[in-house]
Amino acid sequence: MERPPQEAIALLERAVRRSKRRESVRLPQAFARDRVSARAVPPLAALLRGGGGVRIKVLITTLMMATRPPHDTKVSAKELAEMLHLPDPESAGSRRVNKAFADLQENELVRRERNPGHVPSTVVLFPGGGGEEWDDTKLQEGYITLPIELWERGWIVTLSGTAIALLVILRELTGGRSAPRGIYVEAHRKREYGLSDDTWTKGTKELREAGLLRIIEEVETSRGEPRRRNLHTLLLDNLKNYHPGEVPEDAAAASEPVGPHFE
Repeated sequence: MERPPQEAIALLERAVRRSKRRESVRLPQAFARDRVSARAVPPLAALLRGGGGVRIKVLITTLMMATRPPHDTKVSAKELAEMLHLPDPESAGSRRVNKAFADLQENELVRRERNPGHVPSTVVLFPGGGGEEWDDTKLQEGYITLPIELWERGWIVTLSGTAIALLVILRELTGGRSAPRGIYVEAHRKREYGLSDDTWTKGTKELREAGLLRIIEEVETSRGEPRRRNLHTLLLDNLKNYHPGEVPEDAAAASEPVGPHFE
């Protein structure tokens, strides 16, 4: 993993300053986790399907800039393409961002208000789906926080959409609390996130290699039978203290390259 170009980092830093956010971006639990449907497909999992990494990055970056209710901001496709370091931001990159916005609008996650000759105004709707207006100041519990350094230090550029999805999920799983011993995902809980084992493995592997996640395998005995569990620990200090590609080995606790085991 390489550090993003300084031009992209500078644009992201400027966007963070303009947002006046100090610590984090909040998302409702329902964005990542579906606790109701028999076959869970929360918005995060739906967006990721079909190579939806740009959709996820466009949504949460727009939300980062749309600080206060009604969570609206004026941002051009070219500006977002440059922030996210998409190839050819003037043309192909802008088209990818506009396609992402069209998909997000179709899924009732944003509303684009166009005024000919002006940059469109984008309103972020309730990220849990349903197309309702949204006010994150009314979130009392069950929300997910993403550290502002995800943008400020350029991680949003280099992490894939799959890795970002797993970062969001692991933040939801811990409730934002640190878990020094590590956390594991029970099978019924994993289903509520709507992601396949393959997606989970790819995302956690990338987070490990980036120095943002430690995974160790724990073996316990239950009724005389061994039970294997993968314990996940997010290394958020590395997210805050380093740019991508700069996490030294002694700052990224070693992870065991194990496959997914869920009990």
